[in-house]
Amino acid sequence: MSFRIDSKYDQILRVEAEEKRVTLNTLVNQIFGEYVEWHRYVKQFGTIILSKDAFKLFLDNLENDKIINIAIEIATRAPKEFILFKWKEINQSNLIDFIKMFFDHCGYGQYDYQITESKVNKFSIRHDLGKKGSLFLKAYVETVVKDTLGTTCQSIITDNSVTMIF
Repeated sequence: MSFRIDSKYDQILRVEAEEKRVTLNTLVNQIFGEYVEWHRYVKQFGTIILSKDAFKLFLDNLENDKIINIAIEIATRAPKEFILFKWKEINQSNLIDFIKMFFDHCGYGQYDYQITESKVNKFSIRHDLGKKGSLFLKAYVETVVKDTLGTTCQSIITDNSVTMIF
């Protein structure tokens, strides 16, 4: 398969591939993957892009109970609809994929995921949104898990991390 692209884009992509120490083919596949797995779906959900600093500013100016209520309200709306839209069914595997996508593409932080031999899911999330960011992410992920699987989470939060087990 071959494509013709604008020479300006070609040069930018070649420089980007070199900086990332990957082939141009690998970089282009990553870009296509990002579109296929994420962008083509979020466009249909009216998603806006907000800088991390702006999001943190909102959180810093809200009381803790308001942050939790907002996170719960957001988590009970779009995630279930997104999972059904993308994967057509609610199950643990699709929920895990959704949570991974949420952190891979939305900029809330980085995650480490493990599943134990007894099928216990563990997410460790590292972010730089502060204590209120931890409250938001904890309430959000707990609600998504409860709303989709009917399962509760055990959570541990610090100023810059959330660990969730379910």
